[in-house]
Amino acid sequence: MSEEIQEIRSIISSDNKFNKSSGYSSLLQFQQHSCVNASALQSLAHSAQSIISSIVSDLFDDHDEEIATQALKCLGFMLYHPSIVSVLRVNDANLVLSALPKLITTTKLKSACNLGVWCLSVQQLGAPFLVTHFHYLLRAIVHALDNPMGSLSTTFEATQAVMKLSGQLSEQMKGSSPIWAPPIYRRLLSTDKRERDASERCLLKIRSTVIPPSLDLSKVIVKDLKIKLLSGMKVLLDNGMKTQAVCAWGWFVRMLGSHALKSRHLVNDMLKIPERTFTDIDPQVQIATLVAWEGLIDALVHCPILVSEKNASAEENSLLGRKNCDDQANGFSKSIKLIMMPLIGIMSSKCDLSVHSSCLNTWCYLLHKLDISVNEPSMIKIVLKPILKAIFQNGPDSKNICLWNLGLDLLTDSISQKSREVLYQSTGLVSHKNSENGHSQSGKCSWKQHLIRWMPWSINQLDFYLSMIFHLIHQASLPTVTYDHRSHVYDAALKLFIHTLKGAKLHVESPSTNYDGIMQCLTSSITFIKKVCEDLCSDVGENSDVYCTSIQFIDAITKELGPSILGSPLYKISLDLKYIEDMQSVDHNKHIKFLSVSCVSYMDKVSPLVYLIALYFYMMVQLTMKSHQTDHVSQGMCEYFKFMFSSSDPLEDLLTSISFLYRHVQPIYLNIWVALAQGLDYCVSVANCKSLQDALSDSTVYSSICHLLIYPILALSEVPRRTVTNATACFDKYPVSPERMPRFEQVIQTWKALHGSLCTVFTGCSSTTNFSGDLCLLFSSYLDENSGMVESGADFDFACNDVDLGFLHLTGNFLICILEQIQTLELVSELDRSKFDRDRKILFCIKNCLNFVAKYMNLLRIKTVRDPLPGFVGTSRLYSALACFISCLHSKQDILHFLKIVSFPLLEWLSNMGMQDDRTNFQLQLLWTEILSCLRRSQPPINFGSALLKLHEPLFEKTLNHPHPSISEPTINFWNSTFGQQIILDFPSSLLCVLDRLSRNGRLKVQKRSLPCLPKCHSPEEANDPVQGYRVSAKHNRTSKRVELVLDKLKEAPPLSSKKRRLELTEHQKEVRRAQQGREKDTGGHGPGIRTYTNADFTQGHDDSQESQEEIIRDPEAILQMLIKTI
Repeated sequence: MSEEIQEIRSIISSDNKFNKSSGYSSLLQFQQHSCVNASALQSLAHSAQSIISSIVSDLFDDHDEEIATQALKCLGFMLYHPSIVSVLRVNDANLVLSALPKLITTTKLKSACNLGVWCLSVQQLGAPFLVTHFHYLLRAIVHALDNPMGSLSTTFEATQAVMKLSGQLSEQMKGSSPIWAPPIYRRLLSTDKRERDASERCLLKIRSTVIPPSLDLSKVIVKDLKIKLLSGMKVLLDNGMKTQAVCAWGWFVRMLGSHALKSRHLVNDMLKIPERTFTDIDPQVQIATLVAWEGLIDALVHCPILVSEKNASAEENSLLGRKNCDDQANGFSKSIKLIMMPLIGIMSSKCDLSVHSSCLNTWCYLLHKLDISVNEPSMIKIVLKPILKAIFQNGPDSKNICLWNLGLDLLTDSISQKSREVLYQSTGLVSHKNSENGHSQSGKCSWKQHLIRWMPWSINQLDFYLSMIFHLIHQASLPTVTYDHRSHVYDAALKLFIHTLKGAKLHVESPSTNYDGIMQCLTSSITFIKKVCEDLCSDVGENSDVYCTSIQFIDAITKELGPSILGSPLYKISLDLKYIEDMQSVDHNKHIKFLSVSCVSYMDKVSPLVYLIALYFYMMVQLTMKSHQTDHVSQGMCEYFKFMFSSSDPLEDLLTSISFLYRHVQPIYLNIWVALAQGLDYCVSVANCKSLQDALSDSTVYSSICHLLIYPILALSEVPRRTVTNATACFDKYPVSPERMPRFEQVIQTWKALHGSLCTVFTGCSSTTNFSGDLCLLFSSYLDENSGMVESGADFDFACNDVDLGFLHLTGNFLICILEQIQTLELVSELDRSKFDRDRKILFCIKNCLNFVAKYMNLLRIKTVRDPLPGFVGTSRLYSALACFISCLHSKQDILHFLKIVSFPLLEWLSNMGMQDDRTNFQLQLLWTEILSCLRRSQPPINFGSALLKLHEPLFEKTLNHPHPSISEPTINFWNSTFGQQIILDFPSSLLCVLDRLSRNGRLKVQKRSLPCLPKCHSPEEANDPVQGYRVSAKHNRTSKRVELVLDKLKEAPPLSSKKRRLELTEHQKEVRRAQQGREKDTGGHGPGIRTYTNADFTQGHDDSQESQEEIIRDPEAILQMLIKTI
């Protein structure tokens, strides 16, 4: 390789032109070969000095163009390749840089000039070499740009050389731009497209060198504009070259810079050019104008004036300084308004989508150029707000969704800065997007990726962001918007709102924020939610999606700001909801009287949290009425109530929720009840919700929870009973179509779960609470107050029968659940208590529960259920549950109470066994058998005497003489083992025939009477078997008799003689004695020894009544008379 390069060097150094030309050809081939051969490149570098000397000497040979061009090509390679440039000596570089400018400016050979400029455009020499010869190089380049030989390629290479030197000597090129720039920008008005394109490519490449322009360059272009550039653009416009004219205009404006503002007349003339192209019907012309409009942005927004910087400047300390700053700020605002005017016009007009896209790109460029001034309130008002409203002025569709996405991305970037600040403060993280000044730069806001420097916004911008979010939801709710687009915008709006709330929370929690600032923030947020829920929902009609979105917004503000802020007693706002006002004007609140908590009214001062709960219920009611698909919403409701009730102070939240629920007592709102109950059940069950569990001990909360559990019954009984005349009207007012009817199984399961959790909590936390008993009492009270409604109307049509069936279905299942809960939890839990507490609590519980049982049994007797729902509690299932329940009873008081309460409905069912199916009769037989077994195992034992027999004579009459052996046989066996072992003085008249027949058949035992045994048989305990202080009333049934007994416990006292007792009887008690002995003349036809008396006949005092009864029973004369009459 070394020998070959030496030979080539010798050839090009010779004087023979033929050999010289051949040598340059060989050198070119060797240079090409060295690109892939390292040894060849090394040999070439070693010989560079001598070769360059030969080349430079041949450059000025004007007589042989071929040799000159070959030499320049070889020189260009030597100046371009870094391996060769790196070994060049200073003298060699100076030699080349001196020769090339001279060649370019003096040669008459077009090719030599062209290749000389080309060498300058490809050279890789260092800046120190170039600085020394800069003026010569500049002169050569300007000469080439002027192109005296008319070579287009020379002009092209000259622009390339400008780009090269601008990259190597940027400061020198910028300072000398008034010299070399005019030849370039003037060609923008050339009629030759190639010249225009070359100039524009050059300006794009060296943009940072000429923009912003130096003052000298601005002055030069001002002169050029006045002389021929302005008129040249008008000529192009007149010739139809509008795109070319406006493109040149953009560059001219850029290079005018701020100097343009000093010549208002010139600026006005300049603005007439885009004024003509902005309104052109050709979209391409409009797009070109928008691109050129960025030139005006470069000219006017190169150094934004910040209010924050003005306030910090020392110059503001003087009045004159403040005035100067204000003038500058006003001038800056006017410039921005000038830029914004056509952009707003285009976005507000019905232009082509491509024009709108280009307009937004220009607008994003303005936001980028504004730097951090974009965060100033004045800029938000002038720049941000108008375009965003124009973007979202029409609902999203397939054509403009890309514009919507741009607007949404930009809003997200702007709003999220505050929430990112929350993240940084809470976690100590630093964003990787932060610039050196600490402000986030977003790259999502335009297709050109213009970086916009958003800062964490101040609370003064809260109303602006909320208004934009509302506008988004409103536009997406228009009926012409498709479901996909609507959902997309709703999701984006919700994310924006959450970011806004995070920023608002940071402001509220800041120690520097005063009370008024907090109230302003809360009021703005609540007002926005109200506007969405009331105004927006009233405008969109049947669009149920907006109700779901409104609920999500309420959920978001509740969770983001939190109950600690929203529920604070320090922050109160007026409950100005039209929903509350309308409900007060109509009687919707008849059930609220049951609640022990006061209900809020229209315009009451309430916490923001109560306000939001009211809105939440309003939205759920509207959604329930307008949408059949609420499953996905129900889970959200449940999570909402879980969050509410798990807060640190859930008392007000729970009471308010139950209060608002009771404003809507109808079957279609059971889904709301299910969500509330599930949320409450979760918080009662989990260990970390200690605050709610503690709140349950409050009497108001306890009462409200009891009413919460009876809500399903109230809701299903609320459908008015209809007659033939008002059937249609009632059905229209209270729609209960199958798809809107509640899922009873879900209601039942939810009720059972909540009831079980509450029983566990109440049983363990209080010794005085009898939850199941109180609940049964509440059920029974409601059934008593509505007995007319419940028992009426046997001829309803199918729709109302559905409601009645649901009422019975839920009532029965709730009853079964309570029975099971009592026998598995409450009775067992009471075993460890004192006897007094246990007796009192269990007695109360059983009494109320059995009263509820009796009322339900009466409902089943009245209603005829033809097609029961799965799981319906009919007579068969109720008998089975009662049998299990009574099997757990052992106390004498409990057993007698059970028998006393259920005896009448039980008698009705026993009388109608012929009308029932075999399964029901079988369960009734098991129940009756269990009752008889329970009476036998009572502790203490029951005295099966005349008092008990008289109390239940209709029941024993029916069962002893029952046509079904499954009933009569166990009863006869029971009699023989109980009453048959006792000597009973007085048999009820209705039993005499039955007892006579069975005893004569030998199936039933009746003890013979003997005088010595009578006092023993009529022991004081016999009269006291029934529970103290209770009245038993049995309705007339054939020969049944109304009997009222009030029996008191005997005091411990020594026995008195019969004579003494007789002397102590009052006149009234003597009359009673004579009546029982059969001496009363008018017995009413009821037979011997039986008469109806009032309660007062036996309650004249504990001592007197007991003594009188003992006297009657133990008087031998009276006994003898009774025996005679019986026989």
